[in-house]
Amino acid sequence: MSDTNLAPKRGKLFLVGFGPGSHEHLTFRARAAIEEAEIVIGYRTYIQLIKELLHGKKVIYTGMTEELSRARRAIEFAFEGHKVALISSGDVGIYGMAGPAFELLKERNWMPGELDVEVIPGVTAVSSCASILGAPLVHDFCTISLSDLLTPWDVIVKRLKAAAESDFVIGLYNPKSGRRTRQIVEAQRIISQYRTPQTPVGIIKSCKRDLENVVITTLADMLNHEIGMLTTIIIGNSNSFRFHDYIITPRGYTNKYNLATSEVRPGQRPAHSLNVEALAQDALTNAVKVSALNSTPEMEAVVSAAPRAEAPEVPSPAKTIGTLYGIGVGPGDPQYLTVRSTQILGNVKHVFYPSSSGTDESLALNVIEPYLGRCVKFHQLYFPMTKDQVELKKHWKVAAEQVWNVVGWGKDAAFVTLGDCTIYSTYMYLLRTLKETHPDIVFETVPGISSFQVAASLVDQAVSEGKERVALVPVNREVSNVEDALDHYDTIVLFKVGSKLPQVIDLLERKGLMDCATLFSYLGTPDQVISRNIRDLKREKIGYMSLMLIKKPQSTKSLKDEESEVEFENVPVFN
Repeated sequence: MSDTNLAPKRGKLFLVGFGPGSHEHLTFRARAAIEEAEIVIGYRTYIQLIKELLHGKKVIYTGMTEELSRARRAIEFAFEGHKVALISSGDVGIYGMAGPAFELLKERNWMPGELDVEVIPGVTAVSSCASILGAPLVHDFCTISLSDLLTPWDVIVKRLKAAAESDFVIGLYNPKSGRRTRQIVEAQRIISQYRTPQTPVGIIKSCKRDLENVVITTLADMLNHEIGMLTTIIIGNSNSFRFHDYIITPRGYTNKYNLATSEVRPGQRPAHSLNVEALAQDALTNAVKVSALNSTPEMEAVVSAAPRAEAPEVPSPAKTIGTLYGIGVGPGDPQYLTVRSTQILGNVKHVFYPSSSGTDESLALNVIEPYLGRCVKFHQLYFPMTKDQVELKKHWKVAAEQVWNVVGWGKDAAFVTLGDCTIYSTYMYLLRTLKETHPDIVFETVPGISSFQVAASLVDQAVSEGKERVALVPVNREVSNVEDALDHYDTIVLFKVGSKLPQVIDLLERKGLMDCATLFSYLGTPDQVISRNIRDLKREKIGYMSLMLIKKPQSTKSLKDEESEVEFENVPVFN
């Protein structure tokens, strides 16, 4: 046997950018690399986007904020002699996995001769979004991530000021999440110091994916529209203008050429630097032309779902009423979806989701996106945040009719909600109203993992043991129901604790229970926070999606007590 046959197999690491998500924007080289790889590693949502390419491969996926773990495992497998594809959406070298991969290779003192590494570019988010908006990036532009998870906010502020002052077109990545809400407000304030209020702005969510949504608006109005984790924003420079439903940034041809005749302007020469003196002499004429380009009547911001080819829906003649599926999607991480939920989501063509504001982003939609089929229609149901029962019932009836207009024609639909749809969920109000107005309604309620269950699992804590009593409490304005629960229950789960946190902390201090409490915010999302140092949070602004788990110290129990039935109760809300 030769020495060649005894040599260990040489591995290869593919760093692959697969573009915005739709397969038609995947490059041939990226597809070939994924097909060649034995192991594919990526963020869970990204794996779902290319799942059709992964048959017969070992697939490893993790959640957000676990980039180093993914890169490390990919490198380890490659050094073992495997061909590994480490994937990123967009371009792998722009806010992608190429960065942490090379940082770890450097730490390992990697030499090119011992392991092959190939970086495969992809269509990045800012260019994908620009293609929808027309031509916003035809002149100098920059991209800035507003996420301060890895970059100090004061550094981001300096970059925003420099870019705005230098008149760059600006692409904003990671503009906002459930917990990071102030950054986009501050970014708008900074840029507004250097741009006019009417500067055109494009807001694109889920670019080139099934949930794509496009808004063309202005710098002054941009914060009045939905902005979230899956959004990219493009802000024009001082010369950018809106033309129909496009944003155009001039390259500067009018400085040198007459656009109507293509003739070179007096004092200018093709293939030579711009003559600034001649340009100054022609300033008045040029100003008139620029004014004409910008004289398009101002139009209201248009929110439009990207046009997609949809198969016509034909009701089944054997099915006169469709089924409404109420689905609890868990706290915010797709890994907590149940098998039954994903089966349904892959087949329904209509998805309803609740909103308390006309511009709310639905985290529930972000959770289910990887499991949806094609040509799905989304319907927002408005449920106002008010205690006015007359107003609430009016909106419940309106929402019920919206649902009936779909299922009443024999079409199946899903209503998705965070957590479990039977625990403090708008789904139950909707279902109750449908039963009253349309007794023939066909429905299936699909349970989900509630946020308090995930919270307890993350801190290795039992929700209840033996005869312990459990209270689930949505905190009221006066926090009076919290005191009642603390006095009479062993485990207390406080929902919607964010704005009432100072009062809750005062109450816990009086009861001597500060060390028994843990605060959880935005479970299952990239902004997840778990804190046991409750005292330090008294002056912090905590988001709406927060809960507190309070577990009183266990008393000594007998074996008989441990085997007894658990009492599990909901504490009503006191007005």
